[in-house]
Amino acid sequence: MKKKLVITILLVLIPVAIISVIFNILTQKGIDINITNQTNREITGLYVTYNEIKSELRIPSLRPGEKYKLNVSDEKNSNENFSEGALLLEYKDKNGDVQTEYIAGYIQIGFSGYASVKIIDMDKTGKLKMKIKDNTY
Repeated sequence: MKKKLVITILLVLIPVAIISVIFNILTQKGIDINITNQTNREITGLYVTYNEIKSELRIPSLRPGEKYKLNVSDEKNSNENFSEGALLLEYKDKNGDVQTEYIAGYIQIGFSGYASVKIIDMDKTGKLKMKIKDNTY
């Protein structure tokens, strides 16, 4: 009796879970980016950009341990000439040199997905060490 109940519950829950995941993927607009400062220093001057963006997306200063989430989509952030490019995180080091990290190596019209940026260290020149994972489609 218990075995049949467990099987029945699983037969109901598995399709519901699959439908929920598919619905989430199909309705996702743009890329949700989570940025986490895992250093013991405040991080400032970060911005997200790509070719044909209307304006760079400035990231507010992040205190140690602080997280910031933003969404980037072609509908709200791109100008009419956008077709494809790379999603970048940029900042200036202590020498004033622009440093570039790739959040997603390829994006195009209708892009969507998720990305995680973990800032884990800063060297004496102000260059950041990051772990970036993306799941874009």
